[in-house]
Amino acid sequence: MTGVRRLWPALRDHLILSVGTLFLIAPVLVMLGSSTQSTGALGLDGPGFALGDHAVQNYAEVMTLKAGFTDQISALAMLRNSLIVATGLATLTTLLSLCAAYALVYFRVRWAAAAFWLTMATLLLPLESRFVTTFEVAATLGLVNTHLGMILPALALALGTLFFRQLFLSFPDEYLEAAKLDGAGPVRFFRDFILPLAWRRAGAIFVVSFMIGWHQYLWPLMLSTDESRYTMVRGMHLVGLESGPGMALAVLTALPPFLLVLIFQRYFFQALADTKDAF
Repeated sequence: MTGVRRLWPALRDHLILSVGTLFLIAPVLVMLGSSTQSTGALGLDGPGFALGDHAVQNYAEVMTLKAGFTDQISALAMLRNSLIVATGLATLTTLLSLCAAYALVYFRVRWAAAAFWLTMATLLLPLESRFVTTFEVAATLGLVNTHLGMILPALALALGTLFFRQLFLSFPDEYLEAAKLDGAGPVRFFRDFILPLAWRRAGAIFVVSFMIGWHQYLWPLMLSTDESRYTMVRGMHLVGLESGPGMALAVLTALPPFLLVLIFQRYFFQALADTKDAF
């Protein structure tokens, strides 16, 4: 009896985690099962966990997709657009957040605290709340139907600046003093001291930014009237999620960010959870 009482807390925790995990992955399992079903079966029985016999047919149809008014849309074209937008957004966001946090922490800016909290205030104004004015600016700059137009409005990630700032504040002051004694200027200190210590955090911010860029829907919907600029998320309606090929396209759409997190999960979670990941 004593042994059962001793093991009960661990069993309870594992039970809660197992139930929570099943709850979270249930939609993914339904999507995978539905992607192997025929469109007729989905219409009769609806989406479900059961595997069908149309997997090869559905995925082959998606990979050879030619859709749109001009038949310019294919799965590979949408994949290329999504990769360009997501990778460009992730790269530029990481660099911008890194440089902004470096300036806020190591440069003696008079209004550094006010600038930081003003940056945090942008979290209260998501891109969706400023679509009209942002579109006017993009149209004025000639960024409609361009990859750059999809990237720039979502570029400034305040959370990235916050994470980098907190990491830099955890560094000992001796780092800066050692750099001054070594005769290092701001650029050399950033290159030789900051970057080697912040690369894990930069990788985590890159992954988060990539997923944000990959899953954008409303902004590409407004900005991309040219079918050749459709992203994976933007173009899913061309197939229809109530069909087997539509479910197959949804699986392919979720695959790249899943693989990115799976490959870099160790560095991703360690960098976000531990402020001493650089040491």
